[in-house]
Amino acid sequence: MKPNLLAYALPLFLLAAAPAARADVDYQLRITNAAQHLAEVSAAFPAVNGATLDVQMPNWRTGRYQILNLANGVRTFKAVNAKGEALPVAKTDKGTWQVQTKPGDAVTVSYEVYANVLGERTRHIDDTHAYLDASGVFVYAAPFRNEPVKVKLDVPANWQSRSGMDAGACGHCFVAPNYDVLVDSPIETGIHEFHTTTVDGRTIEVAIWGRGNYDGKKMTDDLKKIVIEGGNLYGGKWPFQRYLFIVHATDGAGGATEHLNSTVIQRPRWMFAKRKDYLGFLRTAAHEFFHTWNVKAYRPKEMVPYEYQKENYNPLLWIAEGHTSYFDEMIVLRAGLQKRDEFMEEYAKTIDDYLHQPGRFQQSATESSFDEWISVGGERARNASVNIYSKGQVLGLMMDIELRRQTKGARGLEDMHRILFDKHSVAQGGYDPVTVKAALRQVSGNDWSGWWSQYVDGTAEIPFADLLKTVGMQYLIDVPKDEEQKEEWWAGWKMREGSDPALVTEVERDSPAWKAGIVSGDVLVAVNGLKVSAKDLSEKLYLSKAGPFKLHMFRRDELREVPLNPVLQPKGKAKVKALDKPTAEQKALNAAWLGMAWPKDEAKKK
Repeated sequence: MKPNLLAYALPLFLLAAAPAARADVDYQLRITNAAQHLAEVSAAFPAVNGATLDVQMPNWRTGRYQILNLANGVRTFKAVNAKGEALPVAKTDKGTWQVQTKPGDAVTVSYEVYANVLGERTRHIDDTHAYLDASGVFVYAAPFRNEPVKVKLDVPANWQSRSGMDAGACGHCFVAPNYDVLVDSPIETGIHEFHTTTVDGRTIEVAIWGRGNYDGKKMTDDLKKIVIEGGNLYGGKWPFQRYLFIVHATDGAGGATEHLNSTVIQRPRWMFAKRKDYLGFLRTAAHEFFHTWNVKAYRPKEMVPYEYQKENYNPLLWIAEGHTSYFDEMIVLRAGLQKRDEFMEEYAKTIDDYLHQPGRFQQSATESSFDEWISVGGERARNASVNIYSKGQVLGLMMDIELRRQTKGARGLEDMHRILFDKHSVAQGGYDPVTVKAALRQVSGNDWSGWWSQYVDGTAEIPFADLLKTVGMQYLIDVPKDEEQKEEWWAGWKMREGSDPALVTEVERDSPAWKAGIVSGDVLVAVNGLKVSAKDLSEKLYLSKAGPFKLHMFRRDELREVPLNPVLQPKGKAKVKALDKPTAEQKALNAAWLGMAWPKDEAKKK
C-alpha cells in the first residue's frame, strides 16, 4: 500500500526542528517509498554543551555478536539547529557523524534509511509492514544516551504498531526511559494478526506478520505455556510486566533474536503445521523467551553496559547462549508441548552432532566465547572450533546432571541461574567466571574449579556415557532389527544433497576421507569403477564389503584416483534410551532432571 504523500509535503527535519520542552530525545520516522524500502528519519537532541556533537549508528545489534555495519543504509545525513539553520556535518568513521554546533544549541539530524535486511532482523519496510530495530534505524548521541526517548511513526492509517515499549500519546507513538531500552525494543508496524493473553498478572502479546500455515490461537495458547514454564524456572520472579512475541511468517529469512521485553521469530511461512516444524518453532520461542532473564536481565559483566560501536568481548557466551539452548528444550518438555521421546530424539541428534565436531579438541568454550565476534561457519568451523550454542548446551547438560547428582536431586542448573538473576543482574554489574563458580559452589556445596579447568577452559571430552548413566539413560546407535544391512562404511565426508556426481562439501578432520587427502569441492564420480551420486554413494561403497576402495574424482577438472580406507560401523540412528535395568536412584535423578516421573512409574500411577 502506498503512503499518503500529501502528509509528507514538508521535509521531516523541519517539522522536528523545534527544541524539545524537556531533555527528551525525539525520533520520527515516515515511510517515503515502501516499495523501495525507504524511510526518512529524524532525531532531535536537547541542547549540547560543546562545540561538536557526535551522532552514531550502532555497529552491531544486541543478540548478534558480529559487526554488521548498520550505518550502510543511511544516506543524505543533515543537521540543523533550533532555528532550522543548517549545521556542518563530517563523517568521522563508518558509524559516526560529527555535527558542528554551539554550546546551548539543540541539534536535529535527519537522514534517509534503506530498510531491506529482514534476515538480519534490523530493518525491513515494504507495503505491508515495517520491522524496526533501533540499532539499524535510530542514531544516538552518547551524552543523551540516558535521556527519555519518544518515537513517532508516520505510517498508513490502516496499520497497527506494536512494541515492548510503552505506548505514547498517539496511535503510532512509543516512549522509553533511555536509548538502551529503545535499542532493545523493536517495533512491528503494519498489517498483522494479533492475540493477547495473561500469565500471573502479566500481559503476553503475539503479533504475526505474513500469511502461512499457522494457527494463531493455538500458537498463543502454546506460547502461554512456555511463558508459565519460564517463570517457574525462576521461582515466579519476572523481569517484565508485558511481553511481545513478534512472529514473521516469510520467505528467504529465518532465525530469531531476543530483546528486553520482546522477541522476533522468523520462520518459512509453510513450516508451522507439521509437528516437527511446529516443535522447532516452539523451541525457538522458548530459547528467546529464556533470554529475557539470561542475557537481558543478567549477562557477562563485559557487556554491561553494551558498547554499540565495538565488539563486547567476554569468555562466557557459552552460558549466555549455550545454556539458553539447553533450557529451551527443557521448557518445551516441562510445558507439556513435546513428549519425552521427542526430547530424547533431539538430544541424540545434539550429542551425535557434537561428537562429529573435531574442533571440540581444538578450541575451549572460553576461547569460543571470546572469538564469537570473528567466528565462521562451515567445514573450518567444525574442524577447528566449537560453537557457543552446542558446546554451551552440552556443558549445560553436564552441569545440570552433576548438580543433581551432588545434591541428590534437590537442586539443578536453574538454581545457579536464579542466583545470577538475584545477585548479578545488569543493574548489579553482571557476572564473570568467579561469580559463576561461586554460584555453583552455593548450589552444590562443592568446589567446581577443577571441573571448570577441564571442561570450560580446557578441551577435555565430555563423558556422555557416565553422565547419562547417572540419570538412567544411554547414548547408542540403534540398528533396526528388520534392517538387512546392519553396517555401513564411514568415510567422514558430507555431500551436497542431490548432487550427481557427488560433490564433497565437508571433510571431518582425521577421518578416513581426510587421511586420503579428499577436500571440500572434490567431485566423486566412481567407487571401484561404479558411478556414484550423493544419493547412492553409501550403497556403492557397501557393495565392496572387503575393500580396498578406489575413488575416481575430479579436482580442478582433472581426473584423479585416490585410495580410501573407510571404517565399518553400525548402520542406524543415534538414540538416547533408558537403561534396561535402571536403579531407583537413577530413576529419581531422572525425574528431578526432567521434572516428570520415570515413564513406567508414571504408567503405574494411571
